[in-house]
Amino acid sequence: MEIYYDYKNLPPFTKSDFNLDNWKKEAPGVLELFRNEVYGKIPDEQSIKVSFRVAETKSGFMENRATRKIIEVSVKRNGMEFSFPFYLFLPNGADNKPVPVFLSLLNFSMSDGDPARHRISQFWPAEVLIGRGYGAAALFAHEVASDFDEGFTSKIYRLFPDYAEKRPPDTGGSITTWAWAMSRVIDYLTSDPCVNSKEIAIVGHSRGGKTSLWCGAQDTRVALVVSSCSGCSGTAITRGKTGERIGNITSRFPYWFCGNYAKYANQEDTMPFDQHMLLALVAPRLLYISGRSYDSWCDPKAEYLSLKNASRVFNLYAKGDLSNIDMPAPEKGFVSANIGYHLKSGEHGMEEYDWERFINFADMHFNLLEN
Repeated sequence: MEIYYDYKNLPPFTKSDFNLDNWKKEAPGVLELFRNEVYGKIPDEQSIKVSFRVAETKSGFMENRATRKIIEVSVKRNGMEFSFPFYLFLPNGADNKPVPVFLSLLNFSMSDGDPARHRISQFWPAEVLIGRGYGAAALFAHEVASDFDEGFTSKIYRLFPDYAEKRPPDTGGSITTWAWAMSRVIDYLTSDPCVNSKEIAIVGHSRGGKTSLWCGAQDTRVALVVSSCSGCSGTAITRGKTGERIGNITSRFPYWFCGNYAKYANQEDTMPFDQHMLLALVAPRLLYISGRSYDSWCDPKAEYLSLKNASRVFNLYAKGDLSNIDMPAPEKGFVSANIGYHLKSGEHGMEEYDWERFINFADMHFNLLEN
């Protein structure tokens, strides 16, 4: 497998003086490239006011091992208001010793993360997290913004009627909106005395995996970014990718991105960026990527190649180096300092097998094994 692409016009990766000082100077510009050209910006963000209300605190969950909080996030702009909830399970005793928390963006149905725990899904195994000493927070993507092309007029977009019809080409779509909402949840988590604010992990799968990467790249309060099967416009490198490409994704899901992104359909070689640069923005914090062996639409080889390229920046911090690590076989993985990866047999998905490895990786770095 090729170690690194030698891209034209992709500074700073191809510069002869590529070093840590060089990267630190150019990283803000790399972030702006993704903000202007791929995911977009939150419009008129300075006009937004956010507040929180703990709507409910209830104990007795998970055989009396956990307490659930329901937190309402209120968003106000120009006299209008919209609110959305998120759910936080904390192991009993967290009020005496703050715990690390995994925040998951749940982008499928309520059955994948039923906050009443009447239905237990491997997609969000809150019971496993509680049993391992973690808090488990869940934000349902559809509570914030719809996952279909509704013209940017419903849910949180109702606060932005001035952007519904004439959207500047760098105005963010759903991925930016979901990522922004995740950061608002983090605002609350860092204020809750039961939460260890230095040990917050975020997890997403598929489009949620794209969102977790985008949130983690922007929000340095995130200690660990986990992205599962995020493929095109997520983990996977774009140039040379098989399966889904920019033309496919911007045709089917244009509302995920800003308008500028569509101009790169079938023009990938003209991009002054690629997805490995997004992954590199997480460095030197913790990054874990997982994939599926038969997920050809995501292209796990392209996902791994992107991670391998991004490891150049982690290596500048002495926090991971994949230059001599080949893509592992299914049911195999590795950890290199602050980078983790595994590949599992099967189609597009995320289940308890993956979560066990995410948690093991967090254990290594959050020092739970010493307690």
